[in-house]
Amino acid sequence: MKRFLNLELVNFPEVDEIDNALIVHQFERFFEKVNLSGDDRLKISVKEYSKGGLKKQHEIKAHLVLSGADFSASETNWQLIKTIQDVLKKLEKEVLKSTSK
Repeated sequence: MKRFLNLELVNFPEVDEIDNALIVHQFERFFEKVNLSGDDRLKISVKEYSKGGLKKQHEIKAHLVLSGADFSASETNWQLIKTIQDVLKKLEKEVLKSTSK
């Protein structure tokens, strides 16, 4: 996984090269849209749940500190990349909503 200075990943699962590239792209796109600066931080916590089969359900909780304001979102899905996309979209909406006020 590419290193981002403003990103902390907790319990993030190992992914293959293709998924890694897609995930890095999602983070890069998110960082561009919300304009993270030096002191801003994004923390992503991942929990995986198994229902007895091979598939795992992913719960992602995201916490963003942006210019002193706190934003958080969570999402649960069976597909890791879809879960990341959805949680970042939720955070992006919250940030854009608060900055448009």
